[in-house]
Amino acid sequence: MLELDFAFFNMRSYNRQGLANRKPILDKLAPLLFSPRVERLIYFGRLGLKGCNLNLPLGEGNWSILNHDNRDLMLARTRAILEDYALPRMGVDRRLKNIFTAEEHHLSLIFGDCFLSVLAGVLINQAVSRHEIKRLILLGDIPHLWPLIQTISGHQIPISLQNFCPKRYEIMVHRLLYEEGLAVSNSCITPQSWEQGDLVLSVEPQQARIRLASPHIFQIRLDDECSGAAPELEQVLQEAGLDPQMYNLAPILESCLLAQAGKSVHSGESNYLDAEFMSADVYREMMEAGYHLGMWEPFLDKAV
Repeated sequence: MLELDFAFFNMRSYNRQGLANRKPILDKLAPLLFSPRVERLIYFGRLGLKGCNLNLPLGEGNWSILNHDNRDLMLARTRAILEDYALPRMGVDRRLKNIFTAEEHHLSLIFGDCFLSVLAGVLINQAVSRHEIKRLILLGDIPHLWPLIQTISGHQIPISLQNFCPKRYEIMVHRLLYEEGLAVSNSCITPQSWEQGDLVLSVEPQQARIRLASPHIFQIRLDDECSGAAPELEQVLQEAGLDPQMYNLAPILESCLLAQAGKSVHSGESNYLDAEFMSADVYREMMEAGYHLGMWEPFLDKAV
């Protein structure tokens, strides 16, 4: 049996059609023909990490019409593969988050939220060390925002949260002020107010449209569809037949990062207001683990 460092789970990007998309037939065929399987090996030579792509050869629509017993069977077979390779967790395509956070699966699933938050901190630290940044703008629903803000607040630069529903962050901003003494502004997205000297770090899916409105602003893009952030690592995904977007890269690298940091994460996702889910200490440990692995270098090589 191969020794692997990580597993990554995805599904077909399109549904099977014809008879295979009719519920009575799909329920009969799925256990025989469409079980999850190890499809490819993935090897990050720079990081010295080897893993596998576990593929479920069905689309999201096919999955949605499978009966409950067959879904349980598919997940049980996935769990058995992980046990065979002695892997305690599994990265999952971020686009499948809504499907599997609603499932009863008894699996430790990694969607890349911690990785994106820590990478945001690494890139902000790098940018502030190289440029005269006057304000940090965190755009969109950035995961694990509390420890990120605690980390980057050390630069003593004003921080502005901007998203399409600022009301959701009012409690967190209030706690940051009264528990941490950090004054963080919170508002709707206002690109017309951005000025030269602002650094905009965005996970907002509508980032491309916003960027066109403010081409002179220094921006870092980390939304699910972004690519080009770490070309060397993304090339590995392409060679493995996977899309080189962040929705694949983030969960894979987070599972490796957690193994290096010696941390385990339970199934499910934390509420964005939960400050205790990832403390600032754990956040820093994960950041240091990434430096130890050399995980940040491919991203910093491209940093301006």
